Amino acid sequence: MKKSIHYIVLACLVSLFGLLVDSVSVEASKANKEPLRIVTSFYPMYAITKEIVGDKHPVYMINSSMGIHGFEPSANDVAEIYQADLFIYHSVALESWTKNIAKNAKSHPVQLIEASQGLDLMKVQGLEDMESVAGMASASLYDPHTWLDPIEAGREATLIANHLAEIDPNNADFYQQNAKSFNQKAKALVDTYHPIFAKLKNKTFITQHTAFSYLAKRFGLKQLGIAGISSEVEPSSKRMAEIQQFIQRYQVKTLFVEPNANQNMAKTVAKATGVKLATLSPLESDPQNNRSFLDNLASNIQILAETLQKEGN
Repeated sequence: MKKSIHYIVLACLVSLFGLLVDSVSVEASKANKEPLRIVTSFYPMYAITKEIVGDKHPVYMINSSMGIHGFEPSANDVAEIYQADLFIYHSVALESWTKNIAKNAKSHPVQLIEASQGLDLMKVQGLEDMESVAGMASASLYDPHTWLDPIEAGREATLIANHLAEIDPNNADFYQQNAKSFNQKAKALVDTYHPIFAKLKNKTFITQHTAFSYLAKRFGLKQLGIAGISSEVEPSSKRMAEIQQFIQRYQVKTLFVEPNANQNMAKTVAKATGVKLATLSPLESDPQNNRSFLDNLASNIQILAETLQKEGN
């Protein structure tokens, strides 16, 4: 009788253990199917990540309406980052505040991805001889705007896809295929415009915001910016004189300005030299349309090509 009771108790325990294991397995299965929460720093990172992720996971951005230079995340932004599974930003050189995010992230589950990791940043033309001043980071002498070169943007897309494939191996092929497609479109964009720029008589353009160094290099153009890598920087009187001499020497007819940025200095240059103003976006803020990142970049390249073509006639 005692043996029978023992067998009954043992059977009950085994049954309960089985139910417990099944319950844990179900919960684990649910957890594995939970979408990742991905937060990005600003528009290029959001748009590129969104193309890689597709509908697999929700993607958010903390800064959509303003340029990234001088941006500092609010307390709510920081909380949003720490509540995420992944935070994707461009570079420490551009978003220096991410150093503090990384430093304090140990007590949070968020993983940080620097999308420009491994890319070679270029010195900005006109800043090579700038003397460092107290509080100036050496990184501020470099142009971080790699996303404006389709090929460099493709490299960032690949890096993001590789990280996501490691974190979410079940969808690795999906991410890699999307990155491959992005790179194919980027190359097609370059192949389309390379011969157009190659035929131009005038390959020099002047901008309010020195954001187009990588794009200029990709298409064999020459850029001069009147405000360094940030549109908030006021050029010195010496720099202004150099700009006027440059415009006269190369017979520049158009000054490209950034949308939603202070254009007072650009208007001063235009008034002093007679150049016309045209808009060329560094795509730092959300363009508020449903077009893909490369489509928005293509519009920029088209504006530049058409303007330089007119100036060459």
